[in-house]
Amino acid sequence: MMREIKNPNKIVWSEELAKLKALPPREKLGYIWMYFKIPIIIILFLLGFGTFLTVRVCTNIPDNWLSLTFANTMARAGTGSEIWTDFTDFAGYDLKQKKVEFNAESYFDYLQNQARGNAYYNAFVTLADAGELDAIVMGTDSLAALGQSGRLFDLNDEACAALRERYADRLVWYTPDADAENTEPIAVGIDVSDSLLVTKYRVYSSDCALGVAAHSKNIKEVGDFLRFIFQEG
Repeated sequence: MMREIKNPNKIVWSEELAKLKALPPREKLGYIWMYFKIPIIIILFLLGFGTFLTVRVCTNIPDNWLSLTFANTMARAGTGSEIWTDFTDFAGYDLKQKKVEFNAESYFDYLQNQARGNAYYNAFVTLADAGELDAIVMGTDSLAALGQSGRLFDLNDEACAALRERYADRLVWYTPDADAENTEPIAVGIDVSDSLLVTKYRVYSSDCALGVAAHSKNIKEVGDFLRFIFQEG
């Protein structure tokens, strides 16, 4: 006949509760802390971490000063590259507070069948719709076409007033289809073909333009990047 072997380390809750009830009120807290401090610490940590995540989600605390994609380039221009280092030095952001993210590994062209089935375009859509992308740079014609997707700011929007005024002579437009409700040309980008992106960093070899992602909350920082590549100080 097999005999059950008791685990000496196993807590028998009924026995512990009986011991606790027998103690004077003053000694109960000390007993609880002595024997249950590890579970208590774990529970407090989980509650604190859960509260942190809840506040973070509800208040939408941003992770980035700026998140920018350079599409359709073979240049080394991602986070940590020369252009990233020079820009973060120029901008003077506290990178311990928030990040600057550059991505140079995205390849799609809305001119080609509206980029249907392209995984990079799908990733762009996900980031843009979630407000996790602030700007994208690509060839001028490609950017104008991308404006048709509705995922770039109309630069006539009041949120972009400062950019529109500063770069009024560089605006890139697209014309909606004839059957659209509004057929007037819409400004969706800023021509950056003669900027440091071409002349110094060789991210692009010729014409290129920058568009502001439609749900960006960091338009001021997009302006900082434009000042940097145009050496405006």
